[in-house]
Amino acid sequence: MKSDWFKEWFESADYLKVYKHRDISDAGKFTKTLLRKIRIPENSAVLDAACGNGRYSVLLARKGFKVVAFDLSRNLLNVASKYARKKKSNVFFFRSDLRQVCLKKKFDLILLAFTSFGYFENDEENFKFIKTSYGLLNEKGYFALDFLNENYVRKNLVPYSEKTIDDILIQEKREIHNDTVVKEIIINKGGNKKVYYEKVKLYGKDFILKQMKLIGYKIVDIFGDYEGGEFEPGSSERLIIVGRK
Repeated sequence: MKSDWFKEWFESADYLKVYKHRDISDAGKFTKTLLRKIRIPENSAVLDAACGNGRYSVLLARKGFKVVAFDLSRNLLNVASKYARKKKSNVFFFRSDLRQVCLKKKFDLILLAFTSFGYFENDEENFKFIKTSYGLLNEKGYFALDFLNENYVRKNLVPYSEKTIDDILIQEKREIHNDTVVKEIIINKGGNKKVYYEKVKLYGKDFILKQMKLIGYKIVDIFGDYEGGEFEPGSSERLIIVGRK
């Protein structure tokens, strides 16, 4: 498995088919909850990191925020740009690797959503953007990380699943190896198979909190779902951490 597996996978047209169930409703719930908890002014500057197909970017722009968004995938940026135009939303998109973000602009909120974390080979690379984000925030600005809950994943990992979308068979095989969730995704279109991979390092709440505090963040909230429910180590599917500069 290649260390840069994400380049091929996120550039493929198949990626959005596999995650078709992650629609605008999830983004809407999370955005509503987050903005209720942090309460930033309507015209605040927001950075949507690893923005994918632009679900969050467009929602935030439509709420009156000045949104900048980036992703490594040209395919996803193209989809996001078309979606923003369709919704008549003003979002500035650009292409960047999470480890190499270079911006002069400062933000009031930086969002790293939908498990866009833990893709790289070591802790230094994985936490590189969180460290970068601190310098990109205005004083008292917020950083929000939406990640999976390590304990929940370990207890509830589904080794195999399959589904059919638009006559395409999607098979997913999962295992945990060296504290990392490895997923093999097999796309079968009428006998023509393509194989992709995903890899996410499992980080627990305490380790992430320690790293964020070392960077300088003050932790202002932790919750376990997109509705803002209390984080339960054994049962929450998500780990959502909000830090403030």
